[in-house]
Amino acid sequence: MKRFLILLFCIIILKTTAFAGGGDHYPNGAEDFLVGAVPPPGFYAIDYNYFYFADEYKDNSGNTINSGPLDDFSLRVYGNILRLIYVSKIKILGASYATHLFIPWVEVNANSKAFHVHKRGLADIIVDPFILAWHSKYLHAALGIDIYVPTGEYDKHRPVNIGKNFWTFEPVFALTFLHPSGFSASLKLMYDINTTNNDYIDPRTGKETSLKPGQEFHFDCAIGYSPVKWMRVGLSGYAYFQTTDDEIDGKDVENQRGRAYALGPTVMLNYKRLSLIAKSQFEFGVKNRPQGNNVWIKLIYAF
Repeated sequence: MKRFLILLFCIIILKTTAFAGGGDHYPNGAEDFLVGAVPPPGFYAIDYNYFYFADEYKDNSGNTINSGPLDDFSLRVYGNILRLIYVSKIKILGASYATHLFIPWVEVNANSKAFHVHKRGLADIIVDPFILAWHSKYLHAALGIDIYVPTGEYDKHRPVNIGKNFWTFEPVFALTFLHPSGFSASLKLMYDINTTNNDYIDPRTGKETSLKPGQEFHFDCAIGYSPVKWMRVGLSGYAYFQTTDDEIDGKDVENQRGRAYALGPTVMLNYKRLSLIAKSQFEFGVKNRPQGNNVWIKLIYAF
């Protein structure tokens, strides 16, 4: 039983990394101000630096687990993700056509009294070959489908993996309200549909089988105000809900659906072609996941 709990934990904890483990490909909270306002035609690069810290793990009732293999639990994640964006002059249905590519590198440290795991490397890349962006006086919107490609290293015998060994298809709709007074409100809605990992060892039996992570609905959001042209300040956060059970060997794993909310201060600074966004988000209302906080530092450059 102890072996089962340890292995099951190692599979579940990496949902919070969003780049490795048994589900939850997207790094919740990645986007914030003006996410629906796709920029004018041209090339852009964003460098995301992501830090996640957690020292408690929540059960299905939202209570902290402080005994057994999860006693003295801690999780530390660092990610550096390069995002390349191209916005064309092509118009489709009145919208600008764009595309983007994410290249993520991740380092994970997970510890408790029962185990220590450490892994780093290139994770699963993300591509969206077809993005449409609309603009009006106050409203800006973008529609696409991000595809997570299983390019990261994966070993079924290793409890911690940077690659997930399954694909995720994520429809995305982003909306931004931007007023000349300086006020802005943004929302990015996502729904994740995961394929099956057929090279998986069931920790309950030690036998090779299949794992199909459950589907997930989640969103990033932000409100802000720009007191001067070179600065925007406000709040950003996210909500995450697992909507269907994970399946092992075609059978549902019940009472393990994840949930999390987060909120925190956010600031954006602009200088010519360069923008910097810094934020920290604190999680609450968590179920079946670690609960902690993150720090993001993003650099945006327009070529």
